[in-house]
Amino acid sequence: MSSVLPVPYVKIDKHGVILNRSSKAIEMLDVQAETIRDCFDEESHNKLMKFMMPFKGEKTFEANLKARNQPFLLCDISICWEGEFAHIVFIPIGKHVQGLEEKLLELRLRLSSTDFELFEKKEALVDAMKRLDELSGPFIPISEKMAFVPLFGDVNESKMITVTGNALKAAYEGQFEEIFFDLSATGEIDEGGVQKLSELFRMLQYMNGKPVKIIGVKPKHARQLTALDVDWPVYFETSLKDVLIDHLQIGKAPQA
Repeated sequence: MSSVLPVPYVKIDKHGVILNRSSKAIEMLDVQAETIRDCFDEESHNKLMKFMMPFKGEKTFEANLKARNQPFLLCDISICWEGEFAHIVFIPIGKHVQGLEEKLLELRLRLSSTDFELFEKKEALVDAMKRLDELSGPFIPISEKMAFVPLFGDVNESKMITVTGNALKAAYEGQFEEIFFDLSATGEIDEGGVQKLSELFRMLQYMNGKPVKIIGVKPKHARQLTALDVDWPVYFETSLKDVLIDHLQIGKAPQA
């Protein structure tokens, strides 16, 4: 009956002599194996001997089997004693490990693909946020000597870093005598944004020799700037409309 078992199985006596084996065991084990010791490599003998005395129940351990087609085959060994006889089943775990490795590799590839997709999306989001910051503080030349920078949304450090780069580049390429920053469409102003904005104003002043002019300051902005104890090198104007009217009137003034 044991010969038709669908797993590698052997029956041994108390001396370890193999009395019976299944067809699967015949296919797996060395044909010269007469005792259970013959089935294992030398390093597994000590481990095997721990289970060669009769005990109650079933015990399982791992050991290297001397297989017919390969010198070492890692197996789960299950053994139980019935009187003076032991029943032993060998379950190769190499195939299971290989299957797990293949699944793990597949999972790693999927995770790598997902990580790359997330990285691409993150890069796209960063680019979009940078572009949004650029549009939140465009440098607009009004004339050869006058430029206008309207700020939109909240004034924070990251936004002002982007605005600063664009503003300094545009100011360097032009010869503007007057640069106006409009806070009319500005939301909240945080401390980091104020610091970067103040640094930008000072750099523009160094470049063209004149302080920056600010228009559109709301009462809440004034309170925020007061709370942050800001001392900017700037002039405050009422509105862009008034500035442009004054500019046009100066331009139309009769020559002396």
